[in-house]
Amino acid sequence: MLAFPSYVFESNRSVAIARPRSLAVPGLRQTDDIDKASYFKQDTRSKGDSKPAPVPASNDGKKYSPWTPIKLRPVPAFYPLERSSRFVEDDLEVVVDRVSEANRLLSIHAVYCNKTATATLLTSENVEMHLSLWKTTGNQEGIVIEIQRRKGDSIAFHRYSRCILDSAAGELDIKDHVEKNGDDIDAVFSRKVQRLLTLEKPSDTSTSEAENAIIAIEIAHGLVMKDRIDARQLGLESLCLLTDPKKTGYKTAVIASRVVLLGSAQDIDSNGSPEEALLCDETPFQEIRQALLSLIQFRRIGDSDDFEEDDDSEESEHITVLHNLALAVLANALDVMADEDADSVASPEEVPAARSRLDTSESISERFLEDSLECSDNREIMKTLITELGKASKKPHNACLSAKCIGSLCRASDKARKRAKELGAKDIVRTALEVGTRTHLKLERECSKVMTSLSETNTE
Repeated sequence: MLAFPSYVFESNRSVAIARPRSLAVPGLRQTDDIDKASYFKQDTRSKGDSKPAPVPASNDGKKYSPWTPIKLRPVPAFYPLERSSRFVEDDLEVVVDRVSEANRLLSIHAVYCNKTATATLLTSENVEMHLSLWKTTGNQEGIVIEIQRRKGDSIAFHRYSRCILDSAAGELDIKDHVEKNGDDIDAVFSRKVQRLLTLEKPSDTSTSEAENAIIAIEIAHGLVMKDRIDARQLGLESLCLLTDPKKTGYKTAVIASRVVLLGSAQDIDSNGSPEEALLCDETPFQEIRQALLSLIQFRRIGDSDDFEEDDDSEESEHITVLHNLALAVLANALDVMADEDADSVASPEEVPAARSRLDTSESISERFLEDSLECSDNREIMKTLITELGKASKKPHNACLSAKCIGSLCRASDKARKRAKELGAKDIVRTALEVGTRTHLKLERECSKVMTSLSETNTE
């Protein structure tokens, strides 16, 4: 008989493994079996319970509630809760109201399911999350709010989840937080950027900065024109950064916005500007504008096949993300040119220069509308934007970006405002405003701006 050391037998003793302290919930009893069928069904968009709730008319004055779960499920056995969870000892109705209000003020598109007490969340940064409500039993009864990240940036996920959980627990007044810090989820970063922008001089025409902007745009062009969808997405994300003054600086944003709108880095009325010496071949800039218009108008790049919104294929899902990014780039570019004119008009000592800049903005908007007809087989970009705004209940993020584009065009050009009225924009904007008032704060604000612009009379 072989002789084994004593420690061999001692190592085979059974040991009870305690649950990690960070995942433990007071009063939680995990003795229920896992109902696999319900978990696989809860994310199915085609089911009746997963459809977004229609927007009812609030004639009785009662508060609109998009989410009304009746019964909560207990946490099943062998189900480890995410660290992004919180235990709350409040009534179900109070917690649900806090969560839905936080989603509205943070402009999160939420698809609620009353049967399973879950919600699929999608942020404007394309971060997809899954929120679940669980009940606890035992000595300490309460509700557990759990948020899981499914797709997207993990840093943005933690910022959103922290705000939602703190608001659900009553530890954060989300309305006061948004009023103080604005729409940006990263409030500290946003305040620092605003201070830096006040120190930057818009009149600074540094040649090196213009050169760097041109190089960055050419790199983004190389990514957008590749065949791989991940490269195209990276290129469009780069253009989003380049057209955002908060992320890249005022001078670079102006140059990138001209490329997006005109297919050229030169201003219309530029006379001997430093950028002219930098430009050799503007073909990449024209291809960037063509790719953006193709994504916005036809949901494709180049001669590739079109993808319908109802298509569930993986490639169609990527095209949906690219379509959203293209709208974001266009909205940033139009907003930058509008801000540039506002800064010019705000200087009373330079009235002639301000008048010239105002004419330039109107010329840019009208030239962009004309060029979009030639690049899109006579399909109007204004009609496409209004159609996208009409889908506010299903795609509020795209509708918000479309409203931002329409507002910028109408403020800059009387012709664009007149054409928007002819296409029936007022009724569509009014409906989207109602959707935004109840579910999406950013959409509400952008639609309010569009309504104000459409209500103005055309100037001669």
